[in-house]
Amino acid sequence: MRLVDQLVYRWQQFRYAYPNLLFRLKHPDLHLPDDYVLYESYLLHYQKFIDDGALTTAEIWAALKPHVPLAPFILDWGCGPARITRHLRKHAQDATIYACDPNIETIVWNQKNIPDIHFEVQEKYPPLPFPDAYFDLVIGFSVLTHIPGQDQRKWLHEIHRILKPNGIAWLTTHGHYFIQRLSKKEKIEIETKGVYNTYYHQPGHRMMSTYHLPEKWEKELEEKFEILEYWDGEKSPTKAGKQDLWILRKKKV
Repeated sequence: MRLVDQLVYRWQQFRYAYPNLLFRLKHPDLHLPDDYVLYESYLLHYQKFIDDGALTTAEIWAALKPHVPLAPFILDWGCGPARITRHLRKHAQDATIYACDPNIETIVWNQKNIPDIHFEVQEKYPPLPFPDAYFDLVIGFSVLTHIPGQDQRKWLHEIHRILKPNGIAWLTTHGHYFIQRLSKKEKIEIETKGVYNTYYHQPGHRMMSTYHLPEKWEKELEEKFEILEYWDGEKSPTKAGKQDLWILRKKKV
């Protein structure tokens, strides 16, 4: 798997070398993270990293604006190289914005290059470095998709802990669109357990993926959250890059 990871990375370097060169020439003052960080978190294509991040953030905010106060406290959980975080201020001018990730080098880079955001290093396991009932909104784009199945409930509890009463969580999972790509044996396992994940030595890495059977995941969510909206990634592929999208409100439990 490590060899496959390096081969895919080098292939993307080669494939996107020319458009990335043109992007650098056109935007000499725009700072971007290391190539491997971009590849591992999204795609090693500079223009798409910026443009798709801006589009995704606009779509997220359009869906969430009716549910949050005028000056919300927002957390971009598992922010990586700030593909979404860097665009949030355009839409939420009065918000207090935090972002966290377990990759220390990426957080340091974000702190140096993206102003007016509170970047924090998080551990790979709960708790997050925030007090109870602190945020009006937690955004987790493609985070649960790279957390092992046995840790999912811990993270749901943690998101519930840091949200204010009636706070909102915007989360994505790998649902039916991605499950159909699994082998017969893997499909049997996810039908039994409701969750299935591949293994990779580095937690959270793109080579490690977690899949959620939405019918069973819904029951897990309803223990602590009211489901305001659910979008099946197979039926609504433009909503969250073919991932399932869950918009949740914190319950008092």
